[in-house]
Amino acid sequence: MSAVQQLLRLKNLRAFWLTLSLFCVVLLSNMFNLFQASNAFFYQNLESLSHTQQTNVVLITSDRLTDNHLQLVEKLVEYQPRAIVVLANETLVAPKLENVYYPYAEGEYCVPQIDNWATYQMRIPQSNELECKSIWQQIFNYDAEHVQLIDFDLAVTALPKFSAERVLNVDVMSEQLENKIIIIGQKAAAFNVFIHAPKVDGLNDPLLLIAYLADSIDKQTTVKQLNNLLTIFIELALVFVLLFSFQKLSLIYSFIIALNSVLLWCLLGYFFIEFSQLFIPIGQYIVLTFITLFWVIVVRKMSEDNELNTVVNNIQQKMMGRFIPQSFIEQASPWDPIIQLISQQLDLEKSIFLARKEDDHRVVEIRAINCNLDDIQEMRRDYKRTPYSKALKSLGVVQITRPFFTHIKEGEIEFMAPLVYAGDVRGFWALSVIPNKYFNQQAFEKNVNKFAAQVAELLFHYHIFKTTQASNNSLLNQLLTLKLHEPISEQVKQSINEMEQKLTTLEMVFNHTRSATVLFNLFGQVIQTNASLEQFAKQHQLAIFEMTALDLLCKSCDLDAEIAKGKLRYITLNKAEVALPAKFGEQDYTLNIKALHTDSSQAASGEPFQVSGILFEFIDNHVARNEGQG
Repeated sequence: MSAVQQLLRLKNLRAFWLTLSLFCVVLLSNMFNLFQASNAFFYQNLESLSHTQQTNVVLITSDRLTDNHLQLVEKLVEYQPRAIVVLANETLVAPKLENVYYPYAEGEYCVPQIDNWATYQMRIPQSNELECKSIWQQIFNYDAEHVQLIDFDLAVTALPKFSAERVLNVDVMSEQLENKIIIIGQKAAAFNVFIHAPKVDGLNDPLLLIAYLADSIDKQTTVKQLNNLLTIFIELALVFVLLFSFQKLSLIYSFIIALNSVLLWCLLGYFFIEFSQLFIPIGQYIVLTFITLFWVIVVRKMSEDNELNTVVNNIQQKMMGRFIPQSFIEQASPWDPIIQLISQQLDLEKSIFLARKEDDHRVVEIRAINCNLDDIQEMRRDYKRTPYSKALKSLGVVQITRPFFTHIKEGEIEFMAPLVYAGDVRGFWALSVIPNKYFNQQAFEKNVNKFAAQVAELLFHYHIFKTTQASNNSLLNQLLTLKLHEPISEQVKQSINEMEQKLTTLEMVFNHTRSATVLFNLFGQVIQTNASLEQFAKQHQLAIFEMTALDLLCKSCDLDAEIAKGKLRYITLNKAEVALPAKFGEQDYTLNIKALHTDSSQAASGEPFQVSGILFEFIDNHVARNEGQG
């Protein structure tokens, strides 16, 4: 196959291109960080689960840092801390003391600003992006080549916090400050911006974030993020596995797998954070899991609709010109088929149908047979008046003496029949007949009553169907029930109903044939029998459903098995028809055997043989002779 042909073939494979687009979503989401907010959300919640109490960081706040910072530093140096970091928004006079840092002064050190990660304040910038030397690089020898995340394992209550007054009043123990990293800052004002980070969410003291950052670097528990290339590879593999799983499983099991994957990824994410200081992008994995599930649902629906459309089109093409039944209730007007039914079944002189107006007791003429609608002499159109009321009281056809039609012929008799079903008056039927010498009025009225009852029932169901359809087809109802567009399933259901009606009709025809007939498939198994065959089998004590075509041929025609095989082989390969004498007891039959084969109009049936079955037909010779003589 040439490359052009292969491309044209792929052009028609919608699922292929949609699958390709799904993998493109994975690449684009990593390229543009589309799902970083979900990663930050899960990291924030996972970090809130663990708690530690040990830290080497001490936080000291002062109401008047500008005035007393020198006194604080001199007092704290006596405790021999590991380092003292004084944080201020203004330049302070820094004493020349060892391990005392004023990073906001005009010195060589600075405090890196904590970066936001999808609105969460938890990212430590990489060292090579800073314009100055980080204070943490000086104190902890921290030099990160990549952005890392702050570890929030430390409980907020476990962080030592003292006021400057307590330190100056020597209200602290030496163990609390000795060899510690002491961070000194101004006491937070009430109008400070709230922090958005694990465990300190809702607090407004920025010194807390600095303390958590220092604690993470000191413990070497800063959390790395998974390499981007490795992330893409894992996500592509994940999507591939999910595509295979979701397509193999049902929708409910796919949802269960997707929901369980949330718990699984959270457990894995927590494990990697706690034991490897590595954060895997579980937010992206979870989002891609549900995107893949949604994609499979959509593509499966599109594929099913495409297949169903193909099935509907094939059924319609096969049914076209053969048997396309139209349901009575689906026709534009119920009266035309009713008129056709009455015309075929009854020999009436005149006939006019009148329908009741909805929510009224008046009637209006609808259809006429063998006359015109203007041929009504009766002026009344109120069914509470005679002759309509008389027909309603009798609950059946009544003969009327007051002329209803114009141009009444000699001897013509007029009748009025109500069309009532389930207590609902659907209309009236006015008719006339000219009796002959064989006319039996009692039998005639009985037949008219039966037809009137059937017509009333048809009209009642038609009315109910149209009323329900009008309600269901309202724009608001369709919008609320998601039926603005007719689903493919309705078309499939209609096509299947047509095929079922055709099949039912053919089975009825087959069942009512007089000769005993049985249809075998190519393997000799019974496919279909008619009522005559079942009676035939019962009469001659044949276990027909336990017999193959070869068994029945040998028994009925008293043939050797090899000879019978030869005849069946001849019939099958040559699509032939043979007639053989058969005998059961004293009764003689003619057994017609024919091969049912496909014609040239039915192509590509998918069967290896053009013969689809073998038909056995038993004809009673005695009955056939009598019919011939008759």
